[in-house]
Amino acid sequence: MNSLFCLGQGRDSTYSRSYPNNSIFIEIGGNSVFFGSLNYERTFLKKDFFYLSGRIGVGYGNFVGSEILSTPILINGIFQIYHALAFEIGAGLSLMSFGTEAELGGGIWSFEYEPAPTGIAGIRIQAKNGFLFRLDFTPLYAHIIRDDHGYHGVPWFGFSLGYSFGKKKTR
Repeated sequence: MNSLFCLGQGRDSTYSRSYPNNSIFIEIGGNSVFFGSLNYERTFLKKDFFYLSGRIGVGYGNFVGSEILSTPILINGIFQIYHALAFEIGAGLSLMSFGTEAELGGGIWSFEYEPAPTGIAGIRIQAKNGFLFRLDFTPLYAHIIRDDHGYHGVPWFGFSLGYSFGKKKTR
């Protein structure tokens, strides 16, 4: 007696591999604006070709006489396209503190705080050895110029270099 054995199509492992859980990277420009930021990212959900991560960073810049300290906090969706290449999209806030020295000088500073909604859309290259490269469009909705009383959409870009580590244990 002969029988036929048939398997359904499973995930094709030739197009993907598991990304690490943690990343540390320096972003120039980006969600922190100007000089950039140092960031930590943690993946907390993985489903086939999709990863969901949270990110927090800290950045500093000096622009038009103001010192700006920013903390970008975002949630990102990472869609793995092929091995190291992925598309990422996300949203969050960049918490900003603006410090301006008084016109009379004398070391007197005034500070203003502002949450600036921000987003991210771009490409990500995650190499097997941990190397991480990101190139992103990172718009802000902010009150960047202090003399103006309104909020404006600010188109911005950023690129990142970093290192990823820590894989999920498989059984």
